[in-house]
Order: sequence, then structure tokens, then C-alpha cells
Amino acid sequence: MSRSIYWKITIPLIVMVLLAMGFLGFFMADSSRNTQLNHLNAQLVNEAKLVADISTTDFADPALQTNLNALTKTISDEIGTRITFIIPDGTVLGDSDQDPSTMENHSTRPEVIAALATGEGQATRYSATLHKDMMYVAVLVKNQGQTIGIARVALPLTAVDASINSQIRGIISGTVITALLFVLAAALITRMITRPVRQITKAAEGIAAGKLDQQIPIRTYDEIGRLGHVFNDMSQNLKMTMAAIVDERSNLATVLANLTDGVVMTDAEEKILLTNPAVERLYNFKEKDFIGRPLIEAVHDYEIDEVVKKCLSTGREQTVQLESAGRFLRVVAVPITPGHSSATLILFQDLTEMRNLQTMRRELIGNISHDLRTPIAGIKAMVETLQDGALNDKDAANDFLTRIDGEVDRLTQMVTELTELSHIETGKAELRRIPTNVNLLIEEVAAQMDPLAAGRPVTIITDLSPNLPVIKVDRDRIRQTLINLVHNAIKFNNPGGKIVISTKYDVEFVTVSVSDTGMGISKEDLPHIFERFYKADKARSRGGSGLGLAIAKHTVQAHGGNISVKSEEGKGSTLTFTLPLNTGNK
Repeated sequence: MSRSIYWKITIPLIVMVLLAMGFLGFFMADSSRNTQLNHLNAQLVNEAKLVADISTTDFADPALQTNLNALTKTISDEIGTRITFIIPDGTVLGDSDQDPSTMENHSTRPEVIAALATGEGQATRYSATLHKDMMYVAVLVKNQGQTIGIARVALPLTAVDASINSQIRGIISGTVITALLFVLAAALITRMITRPVRQITKAAEGIAAGKLDQQIPIRTYDEIGRLGHVFNDMSQNLKMTMAAIVDERSNLATVLANLTDGVVMTDAEEKILLTNPAVERLYNFKEKDFIGRPLIEAVHDYEIDEVVKKCLSTGREQTVQLESAGRFLRVVAVPITPGHSSATLILFQDLTEMRNLQTMRRELIGNISHDLRTPIAGIKAMVETLQDGALNDKDAANDFLTRIDGEVDRLTQMVTELTELSHIETGKAELRRIPTNVNLLIEEVAAQMDPLAAGRPVTIITDLSPNLPVIKVDRDRIRQTLINLVHNAIKFNNPGGKIVISTKYDVEFVTVSVSDTGMGISKEDLPHIFERFYKADKARSRGGSGLGLAIAKHTVQAHGGNISVKSEEGKGSTLTFTLPLNTGNK
């Protein structure tokens, strides 16, 4: 408590008041004493002069000087003071309190010396005869201008001291009471003045504890009142600032949580300060387990560690592409403060899909080139043959033209399928959904494909679920999907084999399956059959663009369904796709 501002103000005020009141009391007591002594001195001077006048006759006549001792007692009884008669040589002729014959010569007494010198003398001293403090006043006794003696009056200072002591006690009592009242007033005033400071202190402690909504009541408009206003404004601004910081941190946390790129922040010693879920999934660790631990313990990759070390040592951005955690990554290490090595932000960009896309693009270009080169080469060869003279052979010319027309149809189909696949993949193909009975659509496709199947020969069988719900789909695109699946089932079936087209449904989907008894698909080829231009080696000679199943996959997915395949080499294949019952008007 002694360290509080309240006591730092109150204690000095109390000390100052006590010192001031003590000094004032001392001054008043001393002044009162001097005043009383002056009054007493004036009284004694008057009495001494009166005594001198009364004793002049006795001093002037040597025969009467013996009466002076009796006179001192008479006068002393009248005025209540000690009376002493002294001749100029200092001999005491009479004294109201002592036998003159026993008293020593008074020529050395200060008041006597002063009286002889100036006509009047005064002294205050301790009386060895009476054993008390006395005030002495001596005046000359003159007769016809000649000094014939000295009349001295004296009065004990006991009454003066008693009076002064009484005054001092009154002054002390008044001083103490005044001081106590002043101290109480100072304490109350100080408490009133320091109350806002205490309130501000308490509010500041609340802010330090995280309670940012602190406000203090303002009762004055002085400096402390203005301080309170400033504190309230500061508290409000701090609350708003902290709210903004919390929002920004929340936004940052949301951004980091939803970033597909991994993010790690490390300090100058490569210890992890922050991570996001993407990098945690990539390296299979939890942020809480690795905060404060070296980065190398989380990623287990020394190439990344070297990149971070180089960034810290140079204070500049460092980039590297590498394979880590089974992925192809681009790692970028950036100093938090450019040119300094206080902390580092490491960005993990997963380029695996991009590299796969680049590989697929190269393969796509290769496949397109291959599939276009064969019909174009055939057309060019046949055109050259016709130009070389076969045009004159009507039968040969018709055969070549028919074959050229077939190759052009193949090219046209390939371009059409490429265009259709591009539209579906990019979302540009608009689905024209209409209520469709899938069972009837399957019957139509089976009837359409039956002549082609008969040429193999292959038998098409339908196993359709009764009461199949009518659903809204793009009828033409689903029809084309069925044609592609049935066509593949015919093409890869064995002579005398069969194809079964079946339907079923549940509360969510209509399911369509196309099964064949053909050669099946190898385990190596099975994961790739829905990729563009992908053809198993066994099917290379059977023609086709390799786009049919890719188009079927994207068509089904565009409707909100899924397509899958089950196959065992030598035992046939089953391709199944689903269509949602509740497709709406998407």
C-alpha cells in the first residue's frame, strides 16, 4: 500500500502539514512569551520608577537609609514584587526577601551596570538566592540631578512560564486538531483525486487479463478526467483492433486451411512455428506434435532442409523441384523479412497432377497423330493410285472411292467425338433433360445394334427391371453412351457369345449394366480403359478411336452418376453406370 500513489501523495502532505503546524506553534509560543516578557518588563519599569520616587527621601538622608530595608517589605506587600535598594557602589541597603547584610555586592549585576550607564537596566536570569528565574529592572534614584541610589524590582517568571505553558498547550492542542483535520481532508481529497487513477489501473489490469471491454466512469473534466476519456477511447480502439486482428487471423486460418498448397513457417533455427492441413496430409503429421521441433523431423527430406538453410543464410527466395513423399513438388522458401534470416515461409506446391497432365497431353497428341496418320496415309495412297491410272479402271476406282469414303467417315467420327468430349469435359455441353424411360431406350439400342451383333454372331439379351422409374436425362447422350458400351461388347466378344443389358433401381439411382462373354480386360489395362485414346493391344486391329468410353464416363458424370467396370481376362466384362432418380433441371 505504501507504494501506491495515494500514499505517495498523502504521506508528504501529512509531513508538510505537521512541520508547518509545528513551526507555526513554536512561532506563536515564542511570540507570546516575548510579548508577555515585554509587558512584564514595562510593568516592572513603571513600578521601579515608582519605587525610586518613594525611596528618594530615605536615600538622600543618610540617617534615614536604615529605613530602606523596612520600606522594601512595605512596598513589596503592596505591589507583590521583590524590592531591592542598592547604593551606587553596589552595597545592598534593603531587600524585601533577604537580609541585606547577607547579600553580596550587586555592582556586577547586569541590570545595575546598565542602570548606572543608561539610567535604566533590565535582566532575566536564575536567582541563586531564591532558586528561580527572575526578571530584574533597575532604575536610578536621583536627588537634584545626582545619583544617590538604585531601586530594583524583580518578579519571578513562574507566572509568565505558567501562562506561556498554558498558551503552548492550547497552541499544541489547536495545532494537533487542525493538523488532524487537515490530514483527514488531505486524505479524502487525495482519495478523490486518485480514485480515477485506481479505476484506470484496475481497468488496465483487466485489459492485461484479456478483458478488452473496460470502461471507467468519468465524473470530472480536469486532467484526470481527460485521462479517463483517453483511456476509454484507447480501450475501445484496442477492442476494435483486436477484433480486426482476430478476424484477420480467422481469415488467414481459413485461407491456410483451404489452400491446396502446403505452407510451413519456421524460425531462424528451422523450428516449426505454423503449418496448414495440406502439408500435414502430404507428410502425415499433426501440427500440435511438431510445433517447436525442427522441420527435418516432419518432412524427412534433406533437400528441403538444404533449401531452407540456404534461404536463411542468404535472406533471399530459394526454389527447388523434387520428388518427396511420393509426389512431385515445387518447394519455395521465402524469408519473412526480405534480406534478413529471422524466419522462413516454405510453400509446397504439388505439381504431380500438372506433370501427369503434361504426360497425358503428350500421349494425347501422340494418339491423335497415330489415329489420324493411318486413315490419312490410306487416303493419300489410294488417291495416288487413282492418279496413277486406277481411275480408268471403273471397278478399282469405285472400290478406292468407297474405301476413301470410309476413311473420311472415320476421320469425321473421330473429330466429332473429340469435339463432344471437349465440350463435356469443359462443361460447355448443355444437357437437354427430358423424362425418359430407360428400359424403352435400351430396347431401341438393342434393336439398332442387333444387325451388327448378328454379323459376329453375338446374341443381345435384355433383363430389364419392371416398373423402372422415369427419370430426366439427356436422351440422346445416354443413347450414345449405351451404343458405345454395346458396340464395345460386340466388338470384343467371342463368336457365339452373348451380351446382357440389365437395369435395376433403388431409392437414389437407376443402374444400367452391359455384360459380355468376350476376351475380358487385363489387370494392367483395367485402370486405363476410360482414358482418351486408350486401347488394349488386342483391340488395335479392330479399329475405333479410343474415345467412346471416355465420352461415356464424362456423360454419366455430367448427369451426376458414376461408371465402373469389372472384368476378368478370358471371362468377359461388365460395365455399369448409374443415373440419379432426382436429377431436377440441372
